[in-house]
Amino acid sequence: MTMKTYVTSDLHFGHSNIMKFCPENRGHYEDAEHMNESMVQEWNSIVEPGDTVYILGDVAFMQATKAAHLLKRLNGNKILVRGNHDTKTLKDSQFRGCFESIHDYLEVRYNNTMIVMFHYPIAEWNRMHHGTVHFYGHLHGNPSGLENYRARDVGFDATGKIVWLIEDAIVDAMKGEIKSHH
Repeated sequence: MTMKTYVTSDLHFGHSNIMKFCPENRGHYEDAEHMNESMVQEWNSIVEPGDTVYILGDVAFMQATKAAHLLKRLNGNKILVRGNHDTKTLKDSQFRGCFESIHDYLEVRYNNTMIVMFHYPIAEWNRMHHGTVHFYGHLHGNPSGLENYRARDVGFDATGKIVWLIEDAIVDAMKGEIKSHH
């Protein structure tokens, strides 16, 4: 069995207002509990236990122990790039323990593609002038001004996908132009 790698952001488990803020992908949920359960089922229908998922912040908007219980139900090895809504939950050791590692900013090489991951869109990222890809969240599909470049909002509300296969996200980002240095 081949292990797969995925990327996502802004899951906002437990956040009842997200259904009003992002009705396109969340308006069909009855309430936060229905949203949580549906998202867990969708996640586990795609992600296998040995897969890796990079989560670029804003995991949950709920009590940390409840968030930890929910995260433990999700398949895969989870790597967190901290978002603005993760500060409080990350104070809890059970919640922190759900992740293989936790970062403020992360650079990874995946199949010869350098990727810069951050919760927020960055106007200038490391080696962007050489074709490095930038994945971010936070905007829930709203424009960043980076759409023509090798930068992509990988969040659930931007993509409509609970997780995005990293190879597909890279292919999509490569459609963008390399931002010139000057």
